[in-house]
Amino acid sequence: MNAATPGMKIDAGELARRVEGTWLMPPGELTVTAVEIDSRLCAPGTLFAALAGQHTDGHDYIAAAGAAGAAAALVSRDPGTLPRPLPCPLLMVDDVEAALARLGAFGRAAHRMAGGHLVAITGSVGKTGSKEMLAHMLRRLGGCHANRASFNNHLGVPLTLAALPDAPLAAVQEIGMNAPGEIRTLSTLAQPDIAVITRIADSHAGFFDSLDDIAAAKAEIFDGLTAGGTAILNADDAYFTFLSSRASNAGAGRTIGFGTDASAEARLLDLMTDDAGTNVRADILGTGLAFRMGTRGQHWAHNAMAMLAAVAALDLDVKQAAESLNDFSEMHGRGAISSGVFDSTTIILIDDSYNAGPASMKAAFTMIAATPPQIMVLSDMLELGDAGAAAHAALAPAIAALHPR
Repeated sequence: MNAATPGMKIDAGELARRVEGTWLMPPGELTVTAVEIDSRLCAPGTLFAALAGQHTDGHDYIAAAGAAGAAAALVSRDPGTLPRPLPCPLLMVDDVEAALARLGAFGRAAHRMAGGHLVAITGSVGKTGSKEMLAHMLRRLGGCHANRASFNNHLGVPLTLAALPDAPLAAVQEIGMNAPGEIRTLSTLAQPDIAVITRIADSHAGFFDSLDDIAAAKAEIFDGLTAGGTAILNADDAYFTFLSSRASNAGAGRTIGFGTDASAEARLLDLMTDDAGTNVRADILGTGLAFRMGTRGQHWAHNAMAMLAAVAALDLDVKQAAESLNDFSEMHGRGAISSGVFDSTTIILIDDSYNAGPASMKAAFTMIAATPPQIMVLSDMLELGDAGAAAHAALAPAIAALHPR
């Protein structure tokens, strides 16, 4: 969220009502403008949610949160070991995680009543990059509230929703999963107006028995879709028909296909990649576009079709959005390029190390095929279960084709 974007603003009474809590002492006048679960990120105006985890208990960090300026702390027990006076007002609830979910639900409800629309994004690959791309475009079109980093789980989603402004502002929420049912819960909380599935791939094979099961779990995003909402799906994906049917059965009013397939309404027509970016020709729901992206590779251009379809579904200016991608570049861990000099030799480093899976690895290899690296540092792909060894071996020909030293 940029500096010009309005944020949450909740007083003590409304905060207690939303979380169904009781103040342990009169809080006086306070206004909460952010929610954090990490005391190190607290600042004036922050509500610190003292979650009890497997290894640490947030109640042990209330003093640190107060010292950092937290306006209040959300607690489930009276931390009697804290020095008096208390470092900040304490709001008692039965369960902090459940209260955080309630806070997220109220945040989204208020945002929606104010005319705010929300785009939810899931998929086996490309979620975070696509989310950042859409947020980049929406900020140029009037503002956007998007989840930080990969805040896409049972804690990250309510944290993002809780901070939604009561304003007619577009919001973007990435949604992830490790098990069946997770996306359904998070989508029901987020209530998206637009639901995007980037691609079905075997990135979650360690948690599911088959690609069919992965597709079914991803389709849970439609269970929270608002009545008459829009589904945006990969027309090049083998599961397009299945996902379209799931979206329709869940009450979607429209399904938009994206990709290179002739049936795609958001269609990638042509691209040319060089060392600094990609030139793209596309047709987005009947609007012809020719634009340049600061990212390299077909996978970025492919996902741009989905994000431009989302812009169109929000009734915003698609041409202006596309033009803004000229200064959107690869992110850390997702193809970011840096350079320097070592021992009088120029070194170029391509960092594509985040959250690797077979599909994303193949996309990375395609991106660097024109100028193959001399040195490749590859680590294990995780969460592949029993298919892990075969998935690693299957990448060997693509790696060998790049002829690293």
